[in-house]
Amino acid sequence: MVNFITRDDFQGVETRMQLNVDYPTGTPVYNVDLTAGTNFADGRGNIVVSGNYLMRNSITRGERGDFAYESLSDGCTVPGSGGRDTSGAPFAVPGGQTCTSAGGELGFLAGGSGDIPNGRFSGIPAAGGANAALNAAYAAAGLSGLGSRGFTFNNLGSAARPAITPQDDFNLGPDNYLIQPQERWMVNSFGHYDLSDNITAYMELHYSRNKVAARLAPTNVGSPTLFNVNNPYLTPQLREVFRQLDLAETGTITVTSGTATRTTVAGDGLALVTAGRRYVEVGPRKATETRNVYRGAWGIRGDIGSVSDSMLSNLKFDLYYTHSRSENTLQLQNALSRSRLQASLLSAGGAAPVCNIFGQNISQACISAIAIGATNRTVATQQVAQGSLTGDLIALPAGPLGFSVGGEWRKTSATFSPDAYLSSGDVAGFNPGLSTKGSVTVKEVFGEVRVPLIHDTPLIDSLVANGAFRYSDYNLDGIGGVWTYLGGVDWKVSPDIAFRGQYQRAIRAPNVGELFGGTTRVVSVATDPCSSRAPAAQQTAAVRAVCIATGVPAVQVFGAGVQPNTIFPADFGGNANLGAEKSDTYTVGVVFTPRFAPRLSISVDYFNITLKGAIAALGGGLQNTLNLCYNVLQDAGSEFCQAINRSPTTGEINDPYVAQIRNANTGALRTSGIDFAARYHFDVGFNPFGGTSSFDMSTNVTYLHDFTSTPVEAFPNIKNYCAGSFGPTCGQPLPNWRGISRVTWNMNDLSLSLRHRYIGKVTTDRYIVPTRQGSASAPALSSIAYPTLAAQNYFDVSFDLDVNDKVEVFGGVNNVTGNMPPVTTQGPNANTWSATYDVLGSEFFLGATFKF
Repeated sequence: MVNFITRDDFQGVETRMQLNVDYPTGTPVYNVDLTAGTNFADGRGNIVVSGNYLMRNSITRGERGDFAYESLSDGCTVPGSGGRDTSGAPFAVPGGQTCTSAGGELGFLAGGSGDIPNGRFSGIPAAGGANAALNAAYAAAGLSGLGSRGFTFNNLGSAARPAITPQDDFNLGPDNYLIQPQERWMVNSFGHYDLSDNITAYMELHYSRNKVAARLAPTNVGSPTLFNVNNPYLTPQLREVFRQLDLAETGTITVTSGTATRTTVAGDGLALVTAGRRYVEVGPRKATETRNVYRGAWGIRGDIGSVSDSMLSNLKFDLYYTHSRSENTLQLQNALSRSRLQASLLSAGGAAPVCNIFGQNISQACISAIAIGATNRTVATQQVAQGSLTGDLIALPAGPLGFSVGGEWRKTSATFSPDAYLSSGDVAGFNPGLSTKGSVTVKEVFGEVRVPLIHDTPLIDSLVANGAFRYSDYNLDGIGGVWTYLGGVDWKVSPDIAFRGQYQRAIRAPNVGELFGGTTRVVSVATDPCSSRAPAAQQTAAVRAVCIATGVPAVQVFGAGVQPNTIFPADFGGNANLGAEKSDTYTVGVVFTPRFAPRLSISVDYFNITLKGAIAALGGGLQNTLNLCYNVLQDAGSEFCQAINRSPTTGEINDPYVAQIRNANTGALRTSGIDFAARYHFDVGFNPFGGTSSFDMSTNVTYLHDFTSTPVEAFPNIKNYCAGSFGPTCGQPLPNWRGISRVTWNMNDLSLSLRHRYIGKVTTDRYIVPTRQGSASAPALSSIAYPTLAAQNYFDVSFDLDVNDKVEVFGGVNNVTGNMPPVTTQGPNANTWSATYDVLGSEFFLGATFKF
């Protein structure tokens, strides 16, 4: 927590220290605040300086253990071998049967990446085809059962066998950070000086240095690769396999490896094989991000007075200018060079290749030849100048008509500068990108009024209308000039009850990152409709045709080789032609403050929000783009199908063949629901320390009635009804009910608090979305492993003790019962939705505040 001191007369020194420690790993988080302030010039001026230091240590998924350790995937398990949060033993399903009909049990399998430390070599014909010489070579090398997943090696690289899933898959979990380490220094300064009794000059200064590190599993490369058919690291039998693969090539084949391009033809001594390997010898990928932020604000405000008592009275003005700059440097370690890797796998001048990637035979010479680092830098600046005038326009019978008018100018710019490795696309393991830059300038005028209409009449204690407008002129062709506005009414019937309602039209212009941001590669959970992971009901002839038309070899469609992993990559990036998002919000509410319970307050508010032209990735995201291409439009020429790139040999969406999901004003969103809030304070005669005590009780509950996204507004009939669901289409869990309640017992200088956090049950969108759309191919709920995430109840306890006027001690435990999050293969991190559910178990905190 950071203390921002807003009092304009703070004097003295105050420090606050806090330590957090989680129970499962004992990892500490340190947080220290120090604030000092003083008045000067006989109280006409004041300056406050506040500093913060935060040190958060890392926790890997391996260190957390439990639900986070494995890379889980859905599958068929031996009955009774697994559970709701653990993997089971794989159950082989005979052809033509389903898991349950064959006697298996739907559950989780310990999976991961098909690019493995011993190497997986695929993209070649399966055994049993028409090529008799190749089949004979397979048999001699022990590969008679070779399928679409290819083959792998023993540790020594002396024997090969067909690869199997999930037993051979690499567990991505243990190396990845669950909690990223962070070190932050921050200084804020606030000052003002009264130039006169009515005019004040003020200033705010800010500096922060934030260092955060990310850690991922070691780099993998799984791309078409050339090998010498006489590679000395292969057995004679496998050399014959490679020779037959070389002879079977047709035409001239171009192979691109980062910045290098080679060609191969039949009989040239080069065999083309997709080499998928996890280079654990290089070490986990590390990305250290250092961000420096500077901000200054300077202004003058004051009272002008009144033109008269009945017109333009109580006038105040405020003029200010701000300038901010952020410098972000990202240093990447333990990446690989694609071009160097390919070169190291081929003989040079008759010498043995530098790298032996068959089995676990990577040498230090190989590591030195292929490992690289990279750096990118982003600099962003923003300037704001604003002036406003507030006061009372005229006197009305029910009270003065308040107003505010003003103008603002803003300019935001950003520059993204990757180094040569990143911009060339030669880096494997981190996002590629090209240098980009751009700026946005906007000029605005705004105004607001508050109009008292009626007061002190039967059934109307007061009736007040309010309204506001803002006109913004952007220097972007996609936006230009736009209006935003609002209007509302507050009706206080009596001291016991009041009603309120408001309508608001708002916009959100794209930021410089959305407009001019470089390409970002994201690896996420998704289901390829062309793979065996697609629901059986959706593996139709129509889908097959689109799969073939978009690059999946016919023999691979609906096969395991099309998507060997639960995750695959997509490139996301900016679009300079974006327009603004537009939203309409309606709210209606009632507030009860009954006189018979003077410390009770209850409010109920209904909200209804629609958003059009939502700025999002094409199609609303990777999974939506896949669904639109293959299950909805089924048009290989559509922009959604054109965004999908596939390996020509396996049909995989995998590096370097990745989906291109760029920003667009693509969709619409509608949501509605009801917010409930209640507060109550009451005194009791009992106090274990003597005297009386009191209780404060509060609750805030939200009922989500509707959350509907339209991935593409051009197809308004295609809607995803997401309330009560979760998954790659709908995103984070969207329970129908969620809330927070707190009870605090105040006893003299001691307060004890109990907080309850509730997150309702949700169901996978793999079932919810197609079912609510009325799709004939919607999967049955019983055909999905663990399709629901149960409601979660978290209890937190805390205390606050004022030792004396100078010392305060506080502490507590979050998630007292140590609830683990619900486990799902559809979450973006650690087999769950870590932004929604607690992943640390019980967390203890203790701190103190000292005043001098």
